[in-house]
Amino acid sequence: MLAIINELAKWQNGETGEPDLHGFKIVYITPMKALVQEMVGNFQARLKIFGKLTSGPQTTKQQTAETQVIVTTSEKWDVITGKSTDTSYTNPVRLIIIDEIHLLHNDRGPVLEVIIARTARRMEQTNEYI
Repeated sequence: MLAIINELAKWQNGETGEPDLHGFKIVYITPMKALVQEMVGNFQARLKIFGKLTSGPQTTKQQTAETQVIVTTSEKWDVITGKSTDTSYTNPVRLIIIDEIHLLHNDRGPVLEVIIARTARRMEQTNEYI
């Protein structure tokens, strides 16, 4: 939670104190859909002024565009970031948190490896740190 609060503070308007809700996105990646729902509830209680997103099948592009904190599974984020022609989701990302990273040596490990490699490649191409 501290990493999220720190990132939110970076996007705060110095004059009004309000955050710039359109300049950034934070991605929280979990291994299971049940954990997505749990974390969305947790973030909803703590980050009331910011948008949230679950990994549900009905999530629209508009909902994602209006969201600052994206909570999703690794498989869903892999699909989203695998579309190299549509960078509207990935360009504004300033923080990625991977929950349960120790599962790297599990069945889901290859998906996490792809996400990390894709993120590192994007950072090299854009010279922007995530």
